[in-house]
Amino acid sequence: MCKIIEFPVNRVQKTESNGYKNLKSLFEICSSVTTCNLYLETVEELFQKNQITENEMLTLRQIGRQKRQKLANPDQEPQKAEKPGTYCYTPEMGQQAPAGCQMEARRAYYGKHFFIDTPLTLKGRGITFIKAYKSQDLTEAGQYKAGWNEYQVTNLAYEKLKSQYAISLECCLD
Repeated sequence: MCKIIEFPVNRVQKTESNGYKNLKSLFEICSSVTTCNLYLETVEELFQKNQITENEMLTLRQIGRQKRQKLANPDQEPQKAEKPGTYCYTPEMGQQAPAGCQMEARRAYYGKHFFIDTPLTLKGRGITFIKAYKSQDLTEAGQYKAGWNEYQVTNLAYEKLKSQYAISLECCLD
């Protein structure tokens, strides 16, 4: 016969240190970059004094750096297009497309003309109709353009259009 031996189970509960809990909540309510930097320095000091574990330190560093990044580059409100003209925005810098524009423009590769997307019907010298957008041709984010028209416009025609309409122009960084 055999005898079953039961070994005691080591049930160590993972508890967070007080320093970790406090700094985690402080990062949540932090409102300036300098304060966030102070809390990140505190994380390093607590780890050196063995008051928080290495995993807690790494987690707090990540939380603190993300919060500092968010405070340094807050989301910007899109500008409002109230008058005719060109309204430029740069998505890489967190800017959003201006609200209230009747047209969206893109510069052609060699700079000899523009491509205009608009729900309006345009005619005139220097304006060439390319196509009408269909919903199956567009991505999920671009579905708002279904039914819009795409035009190729010369620089001179663009100058005339921007005096009559509000146009958003995406300016990407090189």
